[in-house]
Amino acid sequence: MSPQKSPQDQPTNFQLFQARLENMISPDHSLVHLAALIRWERFDEAYAAYYCPDNGAPGLPTRLMVGLQYLKYTFNLSDEELVKRWLENPYWQYFCGEVCFQTDFPCDDTSLGIWRKRIGEDALKLVLEETIRVAAEKKFVSAKELSEVVVDTTVQEKNITFPTDAKLLSRAIMKLAKHCLSHRIKLRQSYSRVAKQTAQKASEHGARRRFGKLKECNQTLKNWLGRVLRDIAAKRENKALSPNFLQLIEVSNKLLLQEKNSKKKIYSLHEPAVCCIGKGKDRVRYEFGQQAAIVKTNSGNWIVNVEDLPDNPYAGHTLALSIEGAEKMTKVPIKEADVDTGYRGHDYKGNAVIRIAGTSNAGLRWSEKKRKRRRSSIEPVIGHLKSDHRLDRCFLKGRVGDKLNLIGSAAGFNVRKLLSLLGTGIFSRALLVWAGFYRFWSSLASRFCVFASA
Repeated sequence: MSPQKSPQDQPTNFQLFQARLENMISPDHSLVHLAALIRWERFDEAYAAYYCPDNGAPGLPTRLMVGLQYLKYTFNLSDEELVKRWLENPYWQYFCGEVCFQTDFPCDDTSLGIWRKRIGEDALKLVLEETIRVAAEKKFVSAKELSEVVVDTTVQEKNITFPTDAKLLSRAIMKLAKHCLSHRIKLRQSYSRVAKQTAQKASEHGARRRFGKLKECNQTLKNWLGRVLRDIAAKRENKALSPNFLQLIEVSNKLLLQEKNSKKKIYSLHEPAVCCIGKGKDRVRYEFGQQAAIVKTNSGNWIVNVEDLPDNPYAGHTLALSIEGAEKMTKVPIKEADVDTGYRGHDYKGNAVIRIAGTSNAGLRWSEKKRKRRRSSIEPVIGHLKSDHRLDRCFLKGRVGDKLNLIGSAAGFNVRKLLSLLGTGIFSRALLVWAGFYRFWSSLASRFCVFASA
């Protein structure tokens, strides 16, 4: 059924002998200010179509679920830890629409994952769009700043172990044997025990650089996997197999046929869509996950769009998608976009001016050169997204999980900035503005002195 109303939206919500949150919290807290600025009714209207109006149990309040989504990625918490922390924090309860202090969990932690899948990627982008609207309403970011952006790509790694042939083959054999047992398919031989022992031997041979023996172990595991798959095909006898079993058989067949130079290889049995991406980093040669495009303002570092990029595409071919998404998110046309050399040869045909780092500055004004030099300011933003907002490793399942985690991470980054600015007093914000003016004029004066002395 349709979601319930939030307790703060109900006209008569008086509960006897319960502590009211407004008497327990400070009205000057940044979360209280942010709760008043967010238009929660936008989410009620946008997400009402994803619920059946007359069937099933009433859904959880939309404000509760959206508020938990904000808190999860702002403070870098798992679903389980988020629900526990919510129970202890009156500010979090007020932010999510409660009137009285609650002593029971708001929902089961699995309800958050079900809600995210119900809403989907396109509708969840409203969570990110609302943070930008609040920042523009409070004059934390101007329309001019929203029209000047920096675009870059990064890798959102998946929560998988480092893939090896022996590990994947042995795990496929053991999982197939387990599914056959539950489906009452009697195999001639399951190879579960010997597959595990052979995988351990392969690991030892690899550590001691015995590549000939390692190759023999891998070939033995391939032979066993082929026998198990052929035995299953002969004995299934038109039985109704579960979707997980069918997917495992399909992935195992691909794993059996892939070679060293095969395209779209399998790197994980439970995440078959994972790609191997090399970014040329010294500390890690290859990363296993999906590429993600990040678009932020040139000044202010507000994230205005994120795009999940499947199948490891060339960055230059995704520039149009990133800029068009940012314009749709902010309702402001993009005039300038600064990118790195990975975008050379891009196919963007829009009205925005694309400046590539490392190219000539001839004909550019001083302000344009300054914005071009700020291209590298997106690198620490990506670092904060990974270390503080759960972009470093995606724990959500499947390609849908990659997209949802990326959007939540960007929204959490913007909420962290909003809380920092809303928690700062008027006098302190004025000092920050004057400090910015001082840095600007001092740098301009130093440049003038250098020019005059020359």
